[in-house]
Amino acid sequence: MYAIVTLQDSDEVVVAPTNWLSLDKKQCYWPPFRSPDKCMEAVQYRIKPETGGKPWEKLNISFHREHGTFEKAKEGQKETKEQKERSYLLATGFSGMLKKQRLECTQEMLKQQLLPEPSASTSRMPADADKHELLQMLRDIKSTVQENSAMLKKLLKDNKGSEVPSSTSIPPKDVNTNIKLPLKTIKEVARTERQLEKNATTREKYVRCLSRLGGFGQKDVIKNIMQHLLTDDLASKFNWQGRGNKKPFSKLILTDVIRDAALKQSVMRIDCDAELKNYLWSITDRIGRNKPRVCGGLTSDAMLLDSSFQSVTGMSFD
Repeated sequence: MYAIVTLQDSDEVVVAPTNWLSLDKKQCYWPPFRSPDKCMEAVQYRIKPETGGKPWEKLNISFHREHGTFEKAKEGQKETKEQKERSYLLATGFSGMLKKQRLECTQEMLKQQLLPEPSASTSRMPADADKHELLQMLRDIKSTVQENSAMLKKLLKDNKGSEVPSSTSIPPKDVNTNIKLPLKTIKEVARTERQLEKNATTREKYVRCLSRLGGFGQKDVIKNIMQHLLTDDLASKFNWQGRGNKKPFSKLILTDVIRDAALKQSVMRIDCDAELKNYLWSITDRIGRNKPRVCGGLTSDAMLLDSSFQSVTGMSFD
């Protein structure tokens, strides 16, 4: 049996084997694997929730329903995601905008129907040969677009491991006015948090700046925003919930700013949070591969930055 659940930490809808759930269905074991494919394999084959004899971490969940097969559970996951997105649109007023657009479209169609029909002398239809030519041109254009799209996806995949931000992360010249990015230190994050909390105009400037970075798909949108907002070294000091010696990225006002900017690029909050979480994980992996591991706890400089961050934000993440 497989269950459809929402991970409360990330608000992500996932499929989980029922043998991973607690008896009250309020918690669920979750694999620590960084690879999505490996996680999917663990779910599909209902492996025992432990690694090297050590049980996995339990996460708080919201239980939705159960299915007898993995395939049915995947279909249920998709339906649940769509329901959550519809609820989010209703809560944020997007449904009203969509209704207005449909009404305007209907009115335009009625207007066109009420227009007098053109006279016979002005309503000459193209010959069949011309129609075939037009259709062929449309097919050629569609084929060219598909080829270009495939080439673009391949280029993005080839450059996935590169440290250089994609070309879409270069904002227009007028965007960076009075905004100094990327942030490099915890002190700069704390100072920015104060500015965002006190000044709505500053917050809107950040949203406008980050929303114009663009991207091809939700993953690229979030990657461009994060690379423009934080250096890799600074991003590596955060994880989503602030476990261990990391700061909790989910509690920052900056995270809400990123959500607003991503929404302008049609990235829903659920998907935005999931991509942010994955980005922070991948940064940790990359920094860990490229730098020697430091043992013995925090250095004195790190402790000083931590103290400074807590004093200016009023938040303690221990």
